[in-house]
Amino acid sequence: MDVKKFSGVYPAVITPFDEKGEVDVEKLTNYINYLSDKVDGLFVGGSYGSGPVMTPAQRKTLCEVTVKTCNHRIPVIMHIGCTNLNDTIELAQHAEACGADAIAAVTPFYYRHIPSVIKQYYKDLIDSVKLPVIAYNNPKYSNFTITGDFLAELADIGLQGVKDSSADISLFYDFMAKVKKDDFLFLIGSQTHLLPAVVGGAHGCVSGLSNAFPAFIKEIYNKCKEGKFAEARDLQLKANLLRSVTGSGIPVPFYHAVLPMLGVDIGLPKRPFLPLPEAEVERIRKALTETKMIIS
Repeated sequence: MDVKKFSGVYPAVITPFDEKGEVDVEKLTNYINYLSDKVDGLFVGGSYGSGPVMTPAQRKTLCEVTVKTCNHRIPVIMHIGCTNLNDTIELAQHAEACGADAIAAVTPFYYRHIPSVIKQYYKDLIDSVKLPVIAYNNPKYSNFTITGDFLAELADIGLQGVKDSSADISLFYDFMAKVKKDDFLFLIGSQTHLLPAVVGGAHGCVSGLSNAFPAFIKEIYNKCKEGKFAEARDLQLKANLLRSVTGSGIPVPFYHAVLPMLGVDIGLPKRPFLPLPEAEVERIRKALTETKMIIS
């Protein structure tokens, strides 16, 4: 895997929906065009992208529109993980046929699977496509934690990267210590750990906040790569402070509220998510104005 190609800042792309809960193709097309010259790649159909609450058909539409619109300007990593293997492989093969650059799959969630089941899941997925396969480690939502030793086992059977959303920087460091393959991609799954991750050797970041403020997150990354760690630290502290504005968990409706403030029509969140009430939108607007992230 060409880790240089996949290095940098990836927004965990928000998916726009219409009032019927279908992918809003026009708004998605506009949004992909908006992002594509501001970031280094796109991570599509993950948690922020509402992948787990979409039908397979909707996820195929998301992939088709994104890949076509992006048109190889930057890499597209398509998240195709599902609770069942059949749908995961179907979406993986569809992403490959569409021209995605890589696929990512969260460990199969809901059930508490044992390691041998998880390993076979990834082996079957790796064997089903020629695209690079990336594991998405998200223990809080999947009921499984990939350890450093287990990631090394997955690398030995053909896994080519990891996106880590554990919020545990020591675990991420263990990943980098245990996996010996030179061409293995290490992505941290939140901008809240971007500075220590890049200093430790991460190739990049998949970031929710870069949906709205891509230049800000790229500046943290670039300062790290340039060795300007004091400046990177100050920006990192501000990014982490902003997390109190976005809300905890996976704050999808926050981005549906904020992007219109920046002139981007991102449509509606998909149910069961609901748009934020107006009072909350105004609280966010005030907070982002006070921190100079937006100009009211």
